[in-house]
Amino acid sequence: MKNCQEFFAGGNTCRGFYSLFRYISGPKTDRLIIIKGGPGTGKSTLMKQVGQQAREKNLFTELFYCSSDQNSLDGLSVPALGLVLVDGTAPHAIDPKIPGAYDEIINLGDCWDAAALRPFKEEIAALIHKNGEWFTQAYQYLQEAEIVLEKIRYFVRQAMDYPALAQMTHRLLNQLVASLPAATGKRQERHLFGGAITPGGLINFYPSIFQDIKRFYLLIGDHGSGKSTLLRHIHEAVAGAGHDTTVYRCAFDPDRCDAVVIPALQTAFVKATYPHSFALPSSQPLQEQHILALGRFTKPAILKSFAAERAESQDRFWYLLEKAVAMIRNARENHHQLETFYTRSMDFGKVAAVRQKLLNLI
Repeated sequence: MKNCQEFFAGGNTCRGFYSLFRYISGPKTDRLIIIKGGPGTGKSTLMKQVGQQAREKNLFTELFYCSSDQNSLDGLSVPALGLVLVDGTAPHAIDPKIPGAYDEIINLGDCWDAAALRPFKEEIAALIHKNGEWFTQAYQYLQEAEIVLEKIRYFVRQAMDYPALAQMTHRLLNQLVASLPAATGKRQERHLFGGAITPGGLINFYPSIFQDIKRFYLLIGDHGSGKSTLLRHIHEAVAGAGHDTTVYRCAFDPDRCDAVVIPALQTAFVKATYPHSFALPSSQPLQEQHILALGRFTKPAILKSFAAERAESQDRFWYLLEKAVAMIRNARENHHQLETFYTRSMDFGKVAAVRQKLLNLI
């Protein structure tokens, strides 16, 4: 999609639902519109229409998709206007902090006919309860998968040559800091998700996110080889030098990093082993691409001695991940059923008036 970037601001993770919604707004945001309303009331459609209108006016937009339905929007930012729209309903409930002066609420619940919903109270309550059950099971599978993944990391750690890895890291960080221009102004830091565990499986928006990147460092290596730790050191070194960074958290475990972008250098350090793989358009010019193969710091003989256990654990991990995706998919289908009750009760003429009010801002 032209003139925009796509991200996730929330994720279905081994820590449960994890929100980074606070990073949608930036230092130049002067108007935050929080959209409330039940499922099927048009929150995502409203944001898509406003975003489309902005792009038609050649305004750059940031689109934040929903990890529980990758076709729906959870947020929209139009930086040139200082405008942010967010879905303020659970599980990422948001309330105004400076009502009226900075943030305001648009409640699409004002556009439904409550009398038309009341006869279906029990059916709606049952679907809401079932949705919670599907997500509970999804997060249980992801928590179990984290235990298995830690076992895989354990095997790899036994084979790592950490002194050699530390030497490489020291050289890399020195070279990186030396290449940075002099820092000016107050640095900004942002944390988002580049990918997510969705009803459609594991997906990422890296081609969109990296559209302005000219220099790539692709990190490859098994779980436990130190990729996340290296990314954390890179982020800390650049931040310590006073420069902006964007950190992309791991879609599975948000306590870990998947990528770090350094705008001042148009450089990205990113994990490039499955499921972090991505393909950039052939038209995107690249100046440099480097491979950081952390697997070269492992001792093959030790790694081989754990081969059977590693293979068994890897199979178990992917089985659990697939089960989690199935639960999230069930939740989405359940959510679609829930939406039908609200869609039937909506006065979309009133919604159109709300939309026009927002379009007038653009």
